[in-house]
Amino acid sequence: MAKPRVPRTRGDGTLTEAAYWGKIRGALRSGSLKYASRYAALAKAKHPKPKATVGRHRVEFWCADCKGSFEGKNVEVDHIVRAGSLRCYEDLAGFVERLYCESSGLQVLCKPCHKLKTAKDREEAK
Repeated sequence: MAKPRVPRTRGDGTLTEAAYWGKIRGALRSGSLKYASRYAALAKAKHPKPKATVGRHRVEFWCADCKGSFEGKNVEVDHIVRAGSLRCYEDLAGFVERLYCESSGLQVLCKPCHKLKTAKDREEAK
């Protein structure tokens, strides 16, 4: 038997409630990528590459978890405290406040460490 369709109550009948909040969440997250605190967190983790190494990138970043040194393409800025969920208007203020936090609420992690932390955070949120 087919599942009943979820009502499309947003966007002139084109979006479900979950899709609507997903679009808003995505737009806010995209905007946060250019937020000054993110650049400040990266600047704190930045250090010059050793002179013996070659390559066009002259800086690397320390991972706050494993303490390794990585090129910029291999690090991500992570929220120490999760931004959380955004599923209704009541969640909006807290989500924005946590998403657009100061640099003290952010850390630079290498991609493997960030993936592990994100999985752990999601498991704890269940």
